Amino acid sequence: MKKRKSFGVKLWLWFVLFAAVIFLVLWLLQTVFLQSFYNDMAIRGVERAAKEIVAHAGETDFYDVIDEIAGENSLLVFVTDGQRRILYGSDAYQGLYREERRNGNPYLSQDQELSWEQGALRNLPDSYGTLLEKMEAGEESVGFVTEDNAAYVTGSVLPDGNILYISMPLGTVGGTVRILRLQLVWVSVLSLVLGFVLAWVISKRFEKPVAQIADSAKTIAGGNFHPDLPRGFCVELDELSDTLGETALRLEKAQNTQREFLANVSHDLRTPLTMIKGYAEMVKDISWSDEEKREKDLNIITREADRLTALVNEILEFSAMQADGVPLEYSTIDLSRATREVIEQFAPFCEQNGYVIETEIADGVTARADETQIKRVIYNFIDNAVNHTDDSKKVKVSLTIKSGSARFEVTDYGKGIADADLPYIWDRYYTARNRKNKAAVSGLGLSIAKEILTAHRARFGVDNKSGCTFWFEL
Repeated sequence: MKKRKSFGVKLWLWFVLFAAVIFLVLWLLQTVFLQSFYNDMAIRGVERAAKEIVAHAGETDFYDVIDEIAGENSLLVFVTDGQRRILYGSDAYQGLYREERRNGNPYLSQDQELSWEQGALRNLPDSYGTLLEKMEAGEESVGFVTEDNAAYVTGSVLPDGNILYISMPLGTVGGTVRILRLQLVWVSVLSLVLGFVLAWVISKRFEKPVAQIADSAKTIAGGNFHPDLPRGFCVELDELSDTLGETALRLEKAQNTQREFLANVSHDLRTPLTMIKGYAEMVKDISWSDEEKREKDLNIITREADRLTALVNEILEFSAMQADGVPLEYSTIDLSRATREVIEQFAPFCEQNGYVIETEIADGVTARADETQIKRVIYNFIDNAVNHTDDSKKVKVSLTIKSGSARFEVTDYGKGIADADLPYIWDRYYTARNRKNKAAVSGLGLSIAKEILTAHRARFGVDNKSGCTFWFEL
């Protein structure tokens, strides 16, 4: 199995790679491509200068413009006539012979084709002949790099028929490249060493809080739900710490809930199982020959088995809801009729135990819902109220229309819900400590009701005043 690198090592490697790429690009730009960049910029500059000179041809200050452009751009400029005689010349050093020019054109004083008589003046370069050859081929504007790549030459025919020659050296950047290369060697070595050290420091700085969070996660996995989570390094890791802390609290709550559920279910299952076993032994050993006594004992066994089955079914049903959601079959239901039918299911229990369900049910209340599931909610709400009402054994059920919605309410007259219990009444497996009815209760009734009402997108809640009122609106 391939060994995985730590966060700090990976961060350091990426930082080093980034630094190496930056220096590689810098080397390429400053050494390999510097001459090409310089040549391209020089050629574009020469072409712009040539166009500007041609634009001033025929003006009285034409030669002054040539001197200015030649000096600013380090150009060698000649204007010749059709006989290859120099009419005017200028370069970056035209100041050396500007005084001679003021006394007349020295190039026309002798009948010499290609020579200058002043020592500070220059002869026409060899590339001038190449320029003329290209122009004689029919090109009025010519631009080319000399064969030795030492200069760029351009020229054109002026409006008066004279020839403009311009050249600029291209090899002057070579010495600069050598200097830059030597500097880059030292700069690169020092920068890479500094970059490696800085990358190591940064990687360690980032690795520390990540390692602390990982250790905290292991602590949580070991059962400690209150680890010391690092904060203050950066927003993202703070959010991760907060999320991990919240997860730990939820895990602690889930664990406590699970323990409570197991305790409750164990207790609630033990009661009917004990009764079933006890009465079965009584039938076997005592009442088998007494038909009346035997029938009574068998009825108790059947009742307790039914209670046990109902409890197990409730647990299985809620598990299915959690896994697959609540299956709904919508239709327009008569909520008034459905409420009365559910209340009728409590009639035998109320008659036997002295409970009274007061009703205030409006007629003709309809809603768009799954009738079977809504009946389950109504049943759970009434059953919850019966388990928590006071010694008066009264429960009130009402169904009204409020602001265009069907509102169902169940009120008990008990002590109400303790403030400590109120945030958890809808949680699965939660049962309040003060329930009146000691029958098998899984703590899933309100949780199942919540799942069903949430699936219906219904509004629901509890009013904890003078008793307790659970309600929902469709």
